[in-house]
Amino acid sequence: MDENCSNVLISLHRPISSIGAEIFNYSGKNMSQSDNSTMEIHNSVSFGLYITRLIVQSYLVPIVVTCGIIGNIFNIIVLVNPKMRTSTNVYLMSLAMCDSLYLLFCLTLAFLHCSNADLSKEAFKYIPNAKVLSDLFSNTAVWLTVCFTLERFIAVRLPMRGKAWCTVSKAKVAILVTFVVSAGNTLPEFFETKIVQIAGNGSAYYQCETTDFAETYSYHIGYYWWFVAIFTFAPLVLLTVFNSLLIKSVWQANRNRQLLSQTRITGEAKKSNKEQQRVTLMLISVVLIFIVCQAPQAILLIYWSYVQTNDLPYQGDMVKIAGNVCNLLVQINASVNFFLYSYFSSKFRTTFKDVICRCRRSDRQRSVHRPLRNTFRGKSASRQSMTSLSLMSSSSFRSHRREVHSSRKEALQTRWSHYKSSV
Repeated sequence: MDENCSNVLISLHRPISSIGAEIFNYSGKNMSQSDNSTMEIHNSVSFGLYITRLIVQSYLVPIVVTCGIIGNIFNIIVLVNPKMRTSTNVYLMSLAMCDSLYLLFCLTLAFLHCSNADLSKEAFKYIPNAKVLSDLFSNTAVWLTVCFTLERFIAVRLPMRGKAWCTVSKAKVAILVTFVVSAGNTLPEFFETKIVQIAGNGSAYYQCETTDFAETYSYHIGYYWWFVAIFTFAPLVLLTVFNSLLIKSVWQANRNRQLLSQTRITGEAKKSNKEQQRVTLMLISVVLIFIVCQAPQAILLIYWSYVQTNDLPYQGDMVKIAGNVCNLLVQINASVNFFLYSYFSSKFRTTFKDVICRCRRSDRQRSVHRPLRNTFRGKSASRQSMTSLSLMSSSSFRSHRREVHSSRKEALQTRWSHYKSSV
């Protein structure tokens, strides 16, 4: 079994130079005509792997991950606002945090590879830990999606009980339990890889090797199937079932709203029901995109576990190509939630605009106060000129007041003299 394929489900990161060496390193072998035709097929697959890694890891991953990190930061800024404090938004904010950390580790792993012997010892130690942490936050995000889907299902189908069950405090407890369970199930991955120092010609270098613990049959097969069941198969089944029921509930709610529109109902109630329906549609879209992006990886995981269990032959390069594409889909899934929230939730859009406008207003105030501070903290000549101008303006104002007062006094004296002469 090829050891390089054992990490196909965690992000297969290798430098282009080593891939190119694999593609064209066949000239030293004596092969028959049938072997040559076989190697031509293998070369074409290797070239496809090279192109896939070039496009996915060098161009698409940095773009998708960067946009995803920025979008999730916006999600956190908006959802932490007190006006957005609901149990559903607490789940969404935790999901944004997990997605941000997952994408951050993916971005760093896109530039750090175990096959690069020029890396430092600290970088080699970082790579396996970063892979485990990226899996941890990805697994937590999977079950957080299940949690808020279940919560929304309860709120829609059992609205009276939902008010007692779907609270912010219960959501925080569920998030904490989800993270602890995910951490416990991801913990064994820390013991799968070790860093070994290899003595070379005049210098030493480091490389990643699989530990004996990870090579045991019970762990290799048992943990793999457990991982597939708990973080792939079970979440997809639960999300498919609850999402189907939510879609049915939304359809029924639309029919009921059409019937209620023919009767008397207040505008506030209509607005509230419409907003709740849009939130439900938003969560349904989040789950649908999750299923579409996670299903290929689930299929690949099941296929890979089946191949390892039965020791069947496989095409390693094709599996690696599929692994790169599946990883990209998972990263896209972690990056698009900001656009979904902005499209479906008017309250999210309003809060986001308020945050942006507040930032712009504060920037304008800083720009207004900065010239004033610079003016009053400038040179002494400028301060003296400002003082003289203020004194001139105040003296001219006082002289104007004296003139007005004297003119009024003269007018009163004139009227008094006319009155005395007439008497």
